[in-house]
Formats: sequence, structure tokens, C-alpha cells
Amino acid sequence: MPMNSEDREVVVSLCGVCPAGCGVEVHLKHGKIDRLVPLKNHPQGIVCPRGMAAKEIVYSKDRILYPQRRVGNRGEGTFERISWDEAYNILVENLQKIAKDFGPEALCIYTGRGNFEFGLNEAFAPSSTVESSANAVLFPFGSPNTTGVGSLCYVSYGMMASRACFGDYIRNINEDIDHADLVLVWGGNPATDSPPINLSRLKQAQKRGCRVIVIDHRHSETAKALRAEWIGIRPGTDGALALGILNLLIQEDRYDHHFVENWVHGFEDLRSYVQDFTPEVVEQITWVPAGQVRKLAAAVGSAKGCSILTYTGLEYSNTGLQAIRAVWTLQAIAGFLDVPGGKCFKMRDRLQLNRLLTAPTKDSPKPIGADEYPLYYEVRNEAHAVGLPEAILESEPYPIRGLIISGASIITAWPNPTLWRKALAALDFLVVVNRFPTADSAYADLILPATTMFEIESYMAYDGYVQLRRRVIPPLGEARNDYLIFAELANRLGYGHLWPQSEEELIRYAFKDTGVSLEEVYAHPEG
Repeated sequence: MPMNSEDREVVVSLCGVCPAGCGVEVHLKHGKIDRLVPLKNHPQGIVCPRGMAAKEIVYSKDRILYPQRRVGNRGEGTFERISWDEAYNILVENLQKIAKDFGPEALCIYTGRGNFEFGLNEAFAPSSTVESSANAVLFPFGSPNTTGVGSLCYVSYGMMASRACFGDYIRNINEDIDHADLVLVWGGNPATDSPPINLSRLKQAQKRGCRVIVIDHRHSETAKALRAEWIGIRPGTDGALALGILNLLIQEDRYDHHFVENWVHGFEDLRSYVQDFTPEVVEQITWVPAGQVRKLAAAVGSAKGCSILTYTGLEYSNTGLQAIRAVWTLQAIAGFLDVPGGKCFKMRDRLQLNRLLTAPTKDSPKPIGADEYPLYYEVRNEAHAVGLPEAILESEPYPIRGLIISGASIITAWPNPTLWRKALAALDFLVVVNRFPTADSAYADLILPATTMFEIESYMAYDGYVQLRRRVIPPLGEARNDYLIFAELANRLGYGHLWPQSEEELIRYAFKDTGVSLEEVYAHPEG
């Protein structure tokens, strides 16, 4: 809608910097993004520091704007510009050659957080999974090997630990900070979240007298921003601290008897297990002084409502999943499950949009990592990326010779970057789909330019609301919507009919027969 002149315009949409789905007004000047303003009355109307930098991100001189192919040695990062037709011809030719020489299972696609766009994820999600960021575009081609950042991040926290403790996924569970008198920030850093909504909630909680304690191996940005109490802990020992607190709560009879008697299985086994975790033993393991352990247990035991804000920080150790379970078990035994100020279960009010769920072909072998990580495979129905280097370098359990990396930077995200560089250099064919050059793209044979989310039409469905992602500006250069890049790849491989071939078709498919008309959603651009 025009403002004061033809040179200025405001578009109501979703922020396009990350996948959080924040409602914004995008202010345009001479057809270019100028600034973002929080959208009033939106459930998540906020602009974080990343959103404030949207103009610098979108118009960065480092943006990849055209398809490119390698002309130098792998790893040198020397490329030349080519057309999209040339790029697809190279891509299809190499996929087909590898499939002929090694079988289609020798191909893999890896997806990172840079591709966490709702429409893309929903359209290319593997079947038999509630939520996934993996891309199933190669399933009909015969490869079962789709994987991504879920192998490294979030799944232990958001899917496995929550199901083991509560029988549900973390996306259906919330912390009621607004009614808590004690909040433990444990394994998370809300000050650097995108968006930092919980940091704002914590500041409001402090204003009404809520006590905030940050448990972290470093004096985090959150601890500093809130001037909160900080408990420094030895990395990877959070589970021992949780078990030590549980031991004290049980010993001192500060746990919720009614909850335990009616809703807990195995309490006596738990009591027996935690009794060895005395404050002195916990101090030896965690480096948290025994006196501080006792004070923390007393704080939890005397709280009327205790929220525990955790995130993926607890995952990154060989006992991460069990540490998360220990922390949440502590919260439940203390009586803060599904009560005001504690951990609460949401109503299932998310609009159920249509998803295009694709399964591997019946004659496909198991994906890499399936036998080594059967629980992960059961939950995610995808390969585990930790097995990629062995499959590339040693052909175990079978060779991986071609890889598509989409919206990710494996070398800078995973441990042992030297191993990953060696693996990427050993591939027969590597494709990178991204907006910016990465450490991985230096090893690519083909680079495909993707749009930012300001340059596409899509949709977002979060709890309690749904909103269209409206295109704010045309795609820069020859960049294309990630979804359309893979829809066209499917088309070139002979099975494009399995996916909508335009943004409008995808959106209409998602809303078909849902009870909400697309026209109704278009009439409410704010969601």
C-alpha cells in the first residue's frame, strides 16, 4: 500500500531472514527493502537484530545470484557463470551417471537451517515423520539418503527426549514463564535466539519479582543481559546436576507426592538410582560447589511455579539425550508439569495443512546410519549424516558418490572439519544450493543460487495462526526459490508430477479442503 509517494511502499509479510515466522511490515524505498517494523497485533510481531540487518543481508555483495560451475581444482573456489539450463543438464547428467555406475543409493541430499522454509519443508518432507527438515526429492529416483542438520541438532531435544518423557514433541509443550516465580535457563541462550522472544518474557518476569538462574558452562549473553544468577558448570555434566537436585528433593521430601503416585512409573527405581548423586559427588563431576547444589535444590523445592527453559545446548555431548530427560524429570517430580508457572501442554489448535509426504521406493536399501542409529531412523525416517564420511571415503555400508548440500555448511557445523573437507574433496559430484558462499561451496562442482525468503511466495502455520509469506521484492539476479529448484529437478528427472510446479500451486495444494479458503487468508495478510 503506497505511503506518501510512489517511491515508498509498505508490504505486510513475514520476516525473510530466518524461519521463525515473525510478522513484519517491510518498508520499501525505490522498490528495495529499507527497514522492517514489527507487525502490530501479530502473535509474533518482532524484529530481532538479524531482522534489523535484512537490507544488508539481502543486498550483500556476497550474494550468489547466478548458477556457477567449477573451473579450477576442487577446494580452490574458482567458478564461472552458466545458465540454468546448463546447470540442470550438468546436474541431471551427473546424477544419472552415478546412479548407473553405483546405484541410485550412492546419491545423498543434506539440508541445513538455511532451508527451513515452511512450504519447502512440508512439500519435500519424508513420509512417516511428524516434522522434518530433510528433503525427499531423490526418493523417487531410488535413493533413500536424505539427511541434514537434524542429525546434529534439535532431534534429541525436540523429538526423542520429549517423547520419552511426555509422549509428545516439544513443539506441543510450552514453559509458562508468565506465572513462574523461578525460571532456570538451562542449556539455552534466549538472548541470541531468533527471535529473542523469551528474553523479553524473562525481563518482564524479573520485573514482577521472578528469580532467574542461568546454568551454563560460560557466562552467557542471557546471564549478562538479565544480570541473573549464574551457575557455571563443566560441559557435558548437566545430567549429573539434575540427578543431584532430584536426590535432595526426594531425600528432603520436597517432591510432589500426588503427581508421583498418580502419574509416574518407576519412581522407586529413580529414588534408588539418584541416591549416589550427593552434593559432594555432583561437585566432583560438574565442578558446581556442593553448597550451590543444595541452594539450587532448595530454590526448586520452595518454588510455587518453576519453568525450565532448555534448548539444544544440552544435546551436544554423548549423554545429551539422557541429560535432557533428567532435567525434565526433575521438573515433573518437583510438581511443575502442566501447572501454572511450569511446563504446560498446548491445545492442538494448529491448522492441519496438506503435506506432500514421499516415501523411498520399495527396493531402496536402508539409508546410511539406519543400523547404527535405529531410534533416529525410526523417528526421522532418514539417513544419519554422521555416516557420510565413512560412506564417501570407505564405501561403508555402500558408497556415496554424489551429494547435494542445500542451505547448509557442513564443514563449519560439524566436528572434525578436516575429515569433512577430505570427504567433500573425494566426491565424484557435489552441488551446493545457497544464498551465500560457504566453506562447502569451495568444493562444489555446481553452485545454484537460492532466493532469500523476502523473494518468494509461501506460507507459515504455527500454533494458533496461519499466514501467507508474501513476496516483498522480485528475486535478485537469477536466484530461484529453493522449492522451485527442487521441483524442477524432479521434473527433469521424470517425476515432476509428484510436486506442484509453481508457488501458487503449492499454496493452493496446502490449503485445499482444510476448511480455510485461500481467499480468506489472502484477505488477512497479517495472518
